[in-house]
Amino acid sequence: MTDRARRYFIPTPGGEVALVFEPSPRSSVLAIIHGAARRSIQLKPWLAHNAVLIELPGHGQAPWIEGGVADWARAFQAALDHLWPGAPVTLVGESLGGVISLHMSAGRTILLDPPMQPTEAVEHEIRHGNVAEWLRPLIRADYWSLLDAQERVVEVVCGADGILPEDARARLACHPRVIYQLVDGGHVLLDDNPEAILQIVQMAPGRGE
Repeated sequence: MTDRARRYFIPTPGGEVALVFEPSPRSSVLAIIHGAARRSIQLKPWLAHNAVLIELPGHGQAPWIEGGVADWARAFQAALDHLWPGAPVTLVGESLGGVISLHMSAGRTILLDPPMQPTEAVEHEIRHGNVAEWLRPLIRADYWSLLDAQERVVEVVCGADGILPEDARARLACHPRVIYQLVDGGHVLLDDNPEAILQIVQMAPGRGE
């Protein structure tokens, strides 16, 4: 973390939410939700861009929140609304964090290599005991119906060597509610290609062609 960044535990009706950020004034909010089996400390370079890092329940120092991704999203939303009421939010969700962001409200939502459907890569990790049992149903789920139900346009950025097969990326590219981009990198784009993601975040939506 930077010298000024601190971890905060924000009580919400759904449970306590852990966030890491610098306590500086914000007219707008860049909030980042990391992926499963990750921690906010791994994203500390983003604090230099005044990001607010949201820690998944049960990860790092974040308390557990009962329920699934929709319950986590409600708690995250409540924390952001409490801290920065009325501020425009750009929400960046990495992997499972992207799925969670689909349950939230933001002026701009960017999904990074979201696990829209079960994949062989995920099954490989499960077979080799690399995924906690409680996490398995969350990353084995099919989230296409959640995307189809969106009434807003969201941005999706996939890694050329990411988790989704070619047909799933093609489906995202032609989805009527998606602005799609493909960039170099694997599944963990905040680490693999932070320069490209920062450029997308700083660019007006739909101007990445």
